Amino acid sequence: MTPTENSFWFSRQSKPVIFLILTLALLGGYLAFTIPISVFPTTNFPRILIGVDNGVMPIDQMMVTITRPIEEAVNSVPGLLQVRSITSRGSAEIDLFFDWNVDMFQTLQYVNAAISRVQPEIPPTAKVIANRMTFASFPIIGYSLTSQTVPQTQLWEMATYEIKPRLNRLDGVSTVLVQGGQQPEFHITPDPTRLLAASVTVTDLLETMRRTNLIDSPGLLERNHQLVLGLVSGQVRTPEQIAATVIKTTQAGIPVRIGDVASVAPGVKPVYTIVTANGKPAVLLNINRQPDSNTMQVATEVHDEVERIRKSLPPGINIQPFYDQSIIVGDSIKSVRDAILLGLILASIILVVFLRDWGTSVVAGLVIPVTIAVTFIALKLLNQRFNLMTLGGLAAAVGLVIDDAIVVVENIVLHRDAGEGRLQAVHNALQEITVPLVGSTITPIVVFLPLISITGVTGTFFRALAVTMGVALLTSLALALTWTPNLSQYFIRRHENDGDDQPHSDQESMERLMAAEEASLGKFFHRVVDFHQRWLRRALDKPLWLAGLSVILIVVSYLCYRFSGSDLMPEMDEGGFTLDYWTPAGASLAETNRMVLHMEQIIKSVPEVEGASRRTGLELGLAAVTEANRGDIPVKLKKDRKRDIDGVIEDSLEFAWNSCRSSRT
Repeated sequence: MTPTENSFWFSRQSKPVIFLILTLALLGGYLAFTIPISVFPTTNFPRILIGVDNGVMPIDQMMVTITRPIEEAVNSVPGLLQVRSITSRGSAEIDLFFDWNVDMFQTLQYVNAAISRVQPEIPPTAKVIANRMTFASFPIIGYSLTSQTVPQTQLWEMATYEIKPRLNRLDGVSTVLVQGGQQPEFHITPDPTRLLAASVTVTDLLETMRRTNLIDSPGLLERNHQLVLGLVSGQVRTPEQIAATVIKTTQAGIPVRIGDVASVAPGVKPVYTIVTANGKPAVLLNINRQPDSNTMQVATEVHDEVERIRKSLPPGINIQPFYDQSIIVGDSIKSVRDAILLGLILASIILVVFLRDWGTSVVAGLVIPVTIAVTFIALKLLNQRFNLMTLGGLAAAVGLVIDDAIVVVENIVLHRDAGEGRLQAVHNALQEITVPLVGSTITPIVVFLPLISITGVTGTFFRALAVTMGVALLTSLALALTWTPNLSQYFIRRHENDGDDQPHSDQESMERLMAAEEASLGKFFHRVVDFHQRWLRRALDKPLWLAGLSVILIVVSYLCYRFSGSDLMPEMDEGGFTLDYWTPAGASLAETNRMVLHMEQIIKSVPEVEGASRRTGLELGLAAVTEANRGDIPVKLKKDRKRDIDGVIEDSLEFAWNSCRSSRT
């Protein structure tokens, strides 16, 4: 009895299955544009950094009045494992380390509550800020503001009051940190003789400025049928206005002004840091993204806004990027795209060469984009992001995904070449291959399952990789058993003997399949099979030799493992690098600047270097304490360069070391 088309489920449900899978693929393609993008997986490090700023208070006083009370207050926070602190002149950094199993959002609230309880005990001038440590704590984009004609005070004001607010209101931007420049202020220099003659103290001067330099409201005023809010401004904007401020009135009714007992002159706030860009004094703008934002989207918005800002800048002011994390993210996405396309092309070529059928290449080729699109749906539901681990998992899964499709298609073609009809060939091929296919797909998934339960930074990274590859493999298995059979009945062409759907005995069916397989092999593949068979027999005939070689291989592998280096992430070309430097402990800012200035100029002379900025007394990230003998040099490399980043870093370090030795002598 010849089976009809309705006898096979994939023939009856062909159109609904194809429609459903295409709908899921389109949905996955749409959701791909809504998945956030970042360099690394979202990681809530079990660490909270408390930064304290209190001007120039001496170290001993900082330790007694600020650092120690805060350390004692946070000891009551649940899950706290260790407390480390660094105290310097006017600043302190307190690091709190917790267990990986604690909820860092709730823990941050506990820490802030502890700080609030101790706040009345510490000096009121101290500014205390607690921050969680995540990858979003570090800037994704950095811009430098330089000028040969505009003073540093004006650059600082422009960066702080004009550029920073425009960037800070962009969607996805968390904070914009301004570093460098000179902050304008007014200096009041008392004359001791005049103070004594007028019976005025320095405290009187401070109280006068605090009391008068403000804006207040006397209330609402009703006038001309309108209600108006009245404002009284006591702000001063010029040295003359400050000098005219009255301190007190003598018994004779004569006012004593600040200008009578002190001199007032414009000045700048004392700085203990140096910031440059390409060898020029600069103001740096570091843009941090929100933890759940899209790095590429934020970078695009920031770049567009900076271009609009650039057009409105006064002549002589130059704004240039010195760091851009979105470049490596974009390159990663391009590499995954190229890996998918390359895998698709190579798999199609192999199928055409081995099976000599264009239809099989189309069937197998359609599996890859559909699998990846459906995987995007799972990534969205699991709150995963596009990063180096998930994108790497997709790229690595391409080979396994196409393997499932090739196994199914090859078996269908084999049954077709054995003289079976297309529907019967699809049915018999699925019956034979389903159980082995499920086992071969579940095996690598089981291997990745333990990675999901690992804790720590390694677990966070590999969890994203394991989830991505597991979802991709399960999706490819489902498509290999549904999508591939349905497409095969449309794209795999009929054989010249097609139509023989009469049932045969198992022995006869096996003989047909073996004959079809022998006929499909050419002379070259016959030689490959014979070579493999010959050496396999030799290995089986000498089991002791085989066991000895296996032991040697295990020993060599263990030795290679022991002497191989290890790291969390592989080395990658990010288009730039950061050079950290330390001068001898206790070195002044001027001495550090003298030693590093020559090193900075030498690094700029490297042909592959596009630009470099320098921070002395500052560093990247949330560090609250950085001494004057420390800093970093972010270096941006040219896109079109002949050498790789390792060669450039090696030369830069060699030049920097030689420069340091020459500057010491």
